[in-house]
Amino acid sequence: MVFSIGQKAFLEEQFLKMIPENKAGSYFYALIASTESYQNVARQMAVLPGVHKVDVLSEAQIKDEVKSILGSLQVNLNQTTLDLNYAGLKVIYAKDLKPRAQDLIRDYLTHLVGEGNITLGAIKLNDQSLDKRNQFIGAIKTWGYSLYLFIIFLFWLISLLSVRVKIAEASYLLESYQRKRKVGIKMASFGLSLIFVLSVGSTFILGIPQVLNLSVALMIFVVGILLHSKKYQWENH
Repeated sequence: MVFSIGQKAFLEEQFLKMIPENKAGSYFYALIASTESYQNVARQMAVLPGVHKVDVLSEAQIKDEVKSILGSLQVNLNQTTLDLNYAGLKVIYAKDLKPRAQDLIRDYLTHLVGEGNITLGAIKLNDQSLDKRNQFIGAIKTWGYSLYLFIIFLFWLISLLSVRVKIAEASYLLESYQRKRKVGIKMASFGLSLIFVLSVGSTFILGIPQVLNLSVALMIFVVGILLHSKKYQWENH
């Protein structure tokens, strides 16, 4: 727990590195006559600067996109009419690509395939931000370290309370039969102080820890010590 609090900046950086950044920007669909080698076209487009990714669409996705285009034109066609001989691509721009660069990529694709063999859809905003998986990843980026620290603190608290039971037993016996005083808080003070010093020393492995954060950890340890300050008595159950 001390290490996690003292090296907060380092651990937060590690959490961000573990989760890849979403670099996808806007996108558009392209319908290509099947006489063209669409796989080769997809490979050439994917390596262009400013292109994040190129997906080859399935037949169902192509039909859905065609329906969407025809629907916007208020044209109604049945399912059999949509058996068109097309291949489909989804060209995803890199994030924050300027409109001029977007137009150049569309022009290059048209030139590559031939104007008569391609139909380009409108540029649409990135839909990955609406995806539940990406929303979950975003939440992990925001709250990952806090959740991790909460779990660490929970385990620390459980271990502290478990040890407190053992200290209470020893304290009761020593105070009752050897006339010693405040055995519990003395044991806790020595044990937790030693653990805190060793823990602080371990945080220097990754560089200078954050002193303010270590002060917070120290206060938590002080509270842990004070939990043992009560006088223990025998309880009959």
